[in-house]
Amino acid sequence: MRNRSPEYRIVQLIPQAFPVNFALAFRSMTPVRISLVNLGTLKHAIDIRILERLSSGVMTLSHGSSVGHLSNSEGDDWAYTDEQFTRVLKPVAGAHVTLGLTNCPLEGNYYLRRLPDNVAVLSLHEMADIVRHENFSVETFVRRVAYQLAVLYKAEGHVPPTGAATWTHDDIRGCLFDMCSSKSDIVFSLNKPSLCGECSNRVLKKQVDPEFLPQLAGDLKGLHKTLYFRLADWVKGHPILALVLAALFALFVNLLSSVIFEKAKNFWPWIA
Repeated sequence: MRNRSPEYRIVQLIPQAFPVNFALAFRSMTPVRISLVNLGTLKHAIDIRILERLSSGVMTLSHGSSVGHLSNSEGDDWAYTDEQFTRVLKPVAGAHVTLGLTNCPLEGNYYLRRLPDNVAVLSLHEMADIVRHENFSVETFVRRVAYQLAVLYKAEGHVPPTGAATWTHDDIRGCLFDMCSSKSDIVFSLNKPSLCGECSNRVLKKQVDPEFLPQLAGDLKGLHKTLYFRLADWVKGHPILALVLAALFALFVNLLSSVIFEKAKNFWPWIA
C-alpha cells in the first residue's frame, strides 16, 4: 500500500478528534436571496441599509435596480393590476425572489401580490400609515413580508402567484400567514410573529433544511418595536407599577445625591 500524504492523514484524523457528525456540523443552510426594487417614488422613506444589514440564515435582503416612473394605473379605483406590474418588474439576476416596493394600491386592495417567475409586489399604500400608527417601522413591515416569501420559496421551491397556492388562514394567530382581510390586522403579526402549528406542519411535509424552522423562529423574535415604544407599551399596561417604580427611582436619586453632597463637603467645605 502506497504512503498517504501528510494532508490526507490530517483529514482522516479530524472526524476522530471531533466525535460529532463532521459533515452535518459544517453544513450551512442556503439563505433565500431577496432583491428589493423600488417602483416609482416612495412617499415613506425606507432605510435599505437596515434591511441589508440583516444577519440571517433564512434570507438576505439587497437593493436591486429601480423603476423611476410608473405609467397610469389600469385597474379600478386607481389600482395597478398584476399584468401591469408583470410588464415593468422583471426577476433580478442572482436573486431567488424579486420584491417590488410601491406606494400604489394593488389589485383587489391587497397589500401583497405574488406574480409569476418568483416576483412579488408589496404596496405601502395605507399600510405604512397603519404600521407607523402602531409604532412599528416600515422596515419591520418589509422584513415580515420578506420572511413570508422566504417560507413559500423554501417550502414550494418557488413563490406561487397569488391564488395558485393558498397558505393563509382566516384566523388571526400572530402567524406570517394570517389572512389580514382587514389591513389593520397586520399589526398582530408584526410583534414577534411566528409560524402557527398548522403552517409549521405544512413546511415539515416539504423537503426543507432541518435547521430552517429553528432558524426562522429565532429570526422572527427579532421583529418588534424599538426599545422606546416597547417601554411605552409596558408603562401603559402596568400604570400603577410604573408609578411605584418611578417614585422609588426618584427617592433613590434623592438619597444618592445627598450622599454625594455630604462626601463633596469633605473635599470642598466652601460648597456648604
